[in-house]
Amino acid sequence: MNTYESEFEDNLEVARSLLAQSEDASALLEASDFVNRALAIQSDSASAWLVKAQVHSALDDDFAALAAVEMALHYHSTMAEAHYWRAAVLADLERYDEALAAIDEAFVRLGCTGGVDDDWLLEDLYYEKALIEDGLGQLERAAATFREGLQKCPNSPALKALERETMRAKLKVIPGGRAW
Repeated sequence: MNTYESEFEDNLEVARSLLAQSEDASALLEASDFVNRALAIQSDSASAWLVKAQVHSALDDDFAALAAVEMALHYHSTMAEAHYWRAAVLADLERYDEALAAIDEAFVRLGCTGGVDDDWLLEDLYYEKALIEDGLGQLERAAATFREGLQKCPNSPALKALERETMRAKLKVIPGGRAW
C-alpha cells in the first residue's frame, strides 16, 4: 500500500470513528474535514462519498447528503449500500415514491456487490422499506414487507423492535378498562 492509499484509509477511518459520535456536532464537523481530506486523495471513492453523505445526514443537511450519495452512485452505480442511503435521504426529504424506488434498486443490487457482510444491509433494507411504505399510507404492503423481513432476518433487533412498536400501537384502551 503506497503512502496515498494509507493516508486515504487513515482519513476515512478517522471520519467513520468521529461519525460514530453523531450526537456531538463538533465531532461531525471534524469528521467532515477528514472525509474531505480522503476525497482530496481519492475523489472517485464511492465509500468515501457515502461517509460524506452520512456526515451530512447526521448534520441534518439532507440536500448535501443527497448530493454526496449521487456522487457515490456516479462512481459505483451497482453499490447496494449507496442505493440504500439514497432511499434513506429521500425518505428524510419526504420524497417517498423516489425513496421506495431506490430501496427496490438496493434489493436488486444487493447480490451484485458480492459483499460478505451484507446481512446488516438486508435487515436495514426491510426496515427502511416498511417505514417508507408506511409513510406512503400503504399499510398492508408495509406489514407484508415487515413480515418478509422477519422471515429472512429472524434475529434482527431493529425488526423485532419495530414488531414490538407495531403491537403496542394496536393495543386499545377500553373506556373504564385497562389496556391488555
